[in-house]
Amino acid sequence: MEYTLLHTGTRGTPCPECKAISFSITSPNLFNYFLGVEMKCPKCDTKLDWWELLLRHFDWNFSSYLYGIVGGLNTSLMIHMKPNEIYTLDFQEIGIPSNAKILEVTYTPNGKGLFPIEMHGNSPYRHFIPHKILLFGRPFGEPAEKTPVAVSINWVQVDEENQLWNNLVEAIEAFSIHKYPSCIIPANVAVEAKLNKILDDYLSKHASNKRVTDFLTSGATYSHQLNVLLPLISNFEKFPSLPDHIRGGLNELRDYRNKIAHKGVTTKPLDKVITGRLLCSATFALGYLNLLEKEIIKNHL
Repeated sequence: MEYTLLHTGTRGTPCPECKAISFSITSPNLFNYFLGVEMKCPKCDTKLDWWELLLRHFDWNFSSYLYGIVGGLNTSLMIHMKPNEIYTLDFQEIGIPSNAKILEVTYTPNGKGLFPIEMHGNSPYRHFIPHKILLFGRPFGEPAEKTPVAVSINWVQVDEENQLWNNLVEAIEAFSIHKYPSCIIPANVAVEAKLNKILDDYLSKHASNKRVTDFLTSGATYSHQLNVLLPLISNFEKFPSLPDHIRGGLNELRDYRNKIAHKGVTTKPLDKVITGRLLCSATFALGYLNLLEKEIIKNHL
């Protein structure tokens, strides 16, 4: 397999004014947002808001930017194909781990002569992209001996120890194909389960595991955990509070989740704007909870 690897990395988010600077989607930038640290573009001095910067990604039709919010990576390479011949594209050979989840693959001929066509058996893959793909060079346009084809692969490293984050990736996948109701339950599960774990660990230091479990299951359900216990513990640990608009988004996400879980449908239709805001809230919240968990561990060593 002959190829030229061009790039592997996470998409940043560009300044909305000068467009020239991209800011990495990292935990430090997220933490600075919760701390209220002022963010400015180093090139044009525009004041920036991390929430608004990432919320835009849900409006753009660029998957690599969307997946970048949940740690998705983009690998770009150039291959050369011949008409009427088969090219084997092996993702592991170009450095993508065997346990990675392939989210999207795009082929763009950079010349004339052919168009790459994916080959498959008599049962085509529908909801899964394999790690090895056979491409057939279908003749197209003016003949050429070889045609350079740019390949762009969006993928994410699957973390077996962090299934909650994988739930969020699943929600983003559903959003990318406009299946908005399918985003709600995995996104809500990601945040609700993480919050429950943090509270369970935290309270178990002061009461028996059984009493804590009963309390979080029957007494302080998710709404109380989110709106009462979380602010209380954050304040006690001298950690920044979860911003109101994000907590409000989570409450709205919970309401949609309850409607879908109990009735199968939502009362108010979900569209791209609403779902994007809810998923952005879930993404920020899960990042916030991971940061809070680290702070609690550090404070109680």
